[in-house]
Amino acid sequence: MKPIRRSLYQSALYVAIPLIVSLLIGYLAKCSLLIPASIIYGVLLVFMIPSDSFLSSSVDYQTKSMNPSFRPPPLKRRIEGAPETINFLFVLTALVLCLLLLLVG
Repeated sequence: MKPIRRSLYQSALYVAIPLIVSLLIGYLAKCSLLIPASIIYGVLLVFMIPSDSFLSSSVDYQTKSMNPSFRPPPLKRRIEGAPETINFLFVLTALVLCLLLLLVG
């Protein structure tokens, strides 16, 4: 399987699996499909935050306050991080769509 196709397939699974799970939860809880989907996408989004994002600087600050000789590794952008970024954007888009549909409906 080609890398681009595999990445798109994985991104589609990141969007489809929470929808299927939220369909089951919505059926059991007798609520809208969008409420559990929004919660699942929100939790998934928190765990998909890239490690070299804005949160790493506060962690480095806390580590430096405890260990003054700590030297954080220099930040560098990776080309290999592109599939993770694409998956993150797919999940973010799905979360925004769910929240907008909840707001409209």
